[in-house]
Amino acid sequence: MRNDDMMGEVRFAEETPPPSAEGNGAWKVMIVDDDDFVHKVTELTLGDYRYQNTPVQYLHAYSGLEAKMLLDEHPDTAVILLDVVMETENAGLEFARYVRREAANSFVRIILRTGQPGQAPERKVITEYDINDYKHKAELSEQRLFTAITAAIRSFNDLRTIDQGRIGLQSVIAASAELFAAKSVQDFFVLALEHILRTGRCAGLSCSEFGLAGTARDGRVEIFESRGLFDPGDGFSEPARRMLELCNAAPAGRRLHVLEREFAAGFYNSHTDQDYVLYASFGRPLNEMEQGLLHILGGNIAVALNNLFLTEEIVATQREVVLTLGEVVETRSKETAQHVKRVAEYSYLLAVKSGLSEDKAQLLRMASPMHDVGKIGIPDSILFKPGKLTEEEFNIIKTHTVIGHSILKNSPRRIMRTAATIALQHHERWDGTGYPHGLAEDETHIFGRITALADVFDALACDRVYKKAWPLDEVLAYLREQRGRQFDPRLVDIFLANIDDMMAIRATYPD
Repeated sequence: MRNDDMMGEVRFAEETPPPSAEGNGAWKVMIVDDDDFVHKVTELTLGDYRYQNTPVQYLHAYSGLEAKMLLDEHPDTAVILLDVVMETENAGLEFARYVRREAANSFVRIILRTGQPGQAPERKVITEYDINDYKHKAELSEQRLFTAITAAIRSFNDLRTIDQGRIGLQSVIAASAELFAAKSVQDFFVLALEHILRTGRCAGLSCSEFGLAGTARDGRVEIFESRGLFDPGDGFSEPARRMLELCNAAPAGRRLHVLEREFAAGFYNSHTDQDYVLYASFGRPLNEMEQGLLHILGGNIAVALNNLFLTEEIVATQREVVLTLGEVVETRSKETAQHVKRVAEYSYLLAVKSGLSEDKAQLLRMASPMHDVGKIGIPDSILFKPGKLTEEEFNIIKTHTVIGHSILKNSPRRIMRTAATIALQHHERWDGTGYPHGLAEDETHIFGRITALADVFDALACDRVYKKAWPLDEVLAYLREQRGRQFDPRLVDIFLANIDDMMAIRATYPD
């Protein structure tokens, strides 16, 4: 197939019949009869029979018990040619009941062949035993046997195809649910690649399937994720060029390609002006059903990714607003705006190291910059005083916790409610001597305890209007001294164990 033939809209390859047998790709026909002559005549009559250019594999059982064992070994049997009278008068019917009820095999087509029609009345057998066809042995000429086998295999194949489609759609639905639950673009593309490859996965070690995800800019692709049997040592140049070629071939809004052996899709994030591309190469031709499923999956990926882009933009906007408000407050109190950024990063790292989930750690990271928002209600004469505060002035300063809480508490937004809690509690102490409510130990929310430690560390380690920065060894000595008094002892231990990372954050956001 020429490349330029694959550049337009979604194209589907001609149908590739699904193999009926799991092992050798043949249609399995089980002959169940206690007469060896019947077995031989059946094979001789059918000869080199083929359906959809696929041969038949014959399985032989001479009793109902043997047939049960054989079906357990070959559950993908397409047709059973079944005698009624074998070791018992109803052995065949008992086996038919076993197939449908105990083995729960509704796909295999059962053709009852009997030399004694009166022994098993046709109407009763068809309705009570889920038999698909009823033949008298004497009437099964070569042509009639050919017709019966062909109809049975066709019916089996149709049922399997419908079931595979059902399973495929269930897989796409499950994949879509996972994709919509993804929290980051990186996680999203990992899931997307897994589900794309799963839809077109082939068996055997010889398959060369792989999937790639990357960003595109100025005619180049930077791969950030790969899955499947692809060796990065070979270089990304050829697959990257191919995925970019396919994604750029279609007009805007129609950047999805499902081809005979390939999947490619392009996605644009208008909020960041960034192009993302997905590409998968399969180790075998995809049949029509698989291509259709990939087309549906590709559409769902686009919708879920657009939602994720929008969510990330909302979160980024919220964080920027919170940081800006925090910076305004800190600037008004003559403290550096970088303070709120450092506190946010210290708090996030401490939350992760203390075992909080990524979701909670990110929430704390976004809410902690507003810990001192209540300072906007403190008079300038007190807030800007360079010397020591009087007891009365300090009592007024303490009210910034309650003021901040009252400003934020009525918001229905999760981030604002979290910020309200932090604003209220970040001056509580582990020993219960803090303010405004004198909470002790874990009566203070973990977010308040973390922010308190991060805030004090940064306040001591940096210049303030009322003091110079302390040397690092004195700051760390103070944290050790206040372990179990002002601060949660476990959090102090975690903070000190990760002091190098904390100092790296301080270096990233200098005053």
